[in-house]
Amino acid sequence: MSWFSVEPPQSQSSTQPAVLVHPTSSRYQPENLFGELKNEDTSWLAQSTGFVTETQTFYLTLPGGKLAMCQVIHSAIGLWYPQIQFTFRFVDQAAGVHHWKSTNVTNFKTPPPPTESASIKYDRRSCKADQFSILLDPAQSDRYTVSGKHENSVDIQFSVTRMAEVSGWKLGHDARGGLTYFGRLGSKGSTKGEPDYGAGSDGYLVHRFWPRCSVSGRLVIDGRTIELDGSRAIFVHAIQGMRPNLIASRWNFCNFQSVPEQVGAEEDGDPGVSLTLMEFTTVPGSSYGPAQVISIGSIVVGDKLIGLSCSPNPSELVEAKTVHQAPLLHDLDTGYQVPSSIKYDWRAPILSSASSKSASAQLVLDLGAKRVSDKESYVTKGLVEKVDVMAQIPYLVKKVISAMAGARPYIYTWLNPVSAQITVPQSIVPTGLKIKAEPANDNDTENTTFTVHGHLFNEATFISDI
Repeated sequence: MSWFSVEPPQSQSSTQPAVLVHPTSSRYQPENLFGELKNEDTSWLAQSTGFVTETQTFYLTLPGGKLAMCQVIHSAIGLWYPQIQFTFRFVDQAAGVHHWKSTNVTNFKTPPPPTESASIKYDRRSCKADQFSILLDPAQSDRYTVSGKHENSVDIQFSVTRMAEVSGWKLGHDARGGLTYFGRLGSKGSTKGEPDYGAGSDGYLVHRFWPRCSVSGRLVIDGRTIELDGSRAIFVHAIQGMRPNLIASRWNFCNFQSVPEQVGAEEDGDPGVSLTLMEFTTVPGSSYGPAQVISIGSIVVGDKLIGLSCSPNPSELVEAKTVHQAPLLHDLDTGYQVPSSIKYDWRAPILSSASSKSASAQLVLDLGAKRVSDKESYVTKGLVEKVDVMAQIPYLVKKVISAMAGARPYIYTWLNPVSAQITVPQSIVPTGLKIKAEPANDNDTENTTFTVHGHLFNEATFISDI
């Protein structure tokens, strides 16, 4: 999740409708949820004026449950020159290791300029700066190659390749696919087949995903080499064009991946499962009406994308949600009521089925949360960091956000081993998948249920009180 864009809403008259949020999840029937990514969907906007924040993020889950993350954040802030950051995180919970680096970027270019030594002509899906490069060869559009340095302590060299049967996706099959709009909704759509960013009078929000990728390469951290072969990754391209305290009061993000327990152990039966979910809650009592919870997600089984989920949606075949389970505990560090466990649910129509078949998944993260006393902070299992956003963001963005009444942004991040329960039609269980499956229940012979062990990186973001 990123916290950077800053645009006030247009004034609303008393005659306008109370609800002025238009979720991407509500616009599509189950058969039209899947939107295949076009080149323009993952091309950088990289706006130099206005108020738009854009991120590209790679989350790598390593064998044994370690995590690496690389992110580029491009923040346009009015008439000032864009603020651009390149961030890196590496977490090894078993060894108690957590590396975090953030570098201000210079000479950012998209597309990268041609060089005499390179024959590839890159487009706006690629970018380059003095500190890093993220390159996608148009002739091999299922692979990103990432390289970068943070001072002399971190060297990054890896490639992520989208699995052959895992399409990149946005929620919705047309030019408005993936886009949640704020304000009055215009009727004029995109005329060139490009994403329709202008349909909302006040702004928009969009996420696009590669939900399951193979990884090759290495990291060098403080002189120690970490091999990435056998890792699994997701890639997320996100854009938001409004002040964050007007978009959401809460965010939840879930990235579950099954991986081998050690490098070279793929033949031992990685079931090829990826579960992703992105959710936000709009701000209650704002110009945009009552709070809405808007979620999108996907289910991958056997390294094959089998369904997309979302909420709200008019069909009972579709659901995606996050529940912060009681008891909620008061965190003295942040002032928020935070969960003792978190449950994630998916219900998704099968993409390859013309019938009403669906898949479902659920995982529960028991955080083992506790408060030892009224004078001690919230303690949980697998907590990577509580990020005080105001301490991390660029100076100019901070100057704008500091004026927001009630905005106290904190991001909780966790990394834990967990188990997910998945139910799918027996007809789509991949041949050779090494799982222990059983009927969903005594009266259901068409579906099968199995449990998958993997690793969950998740975030819970609190922006303002509800």
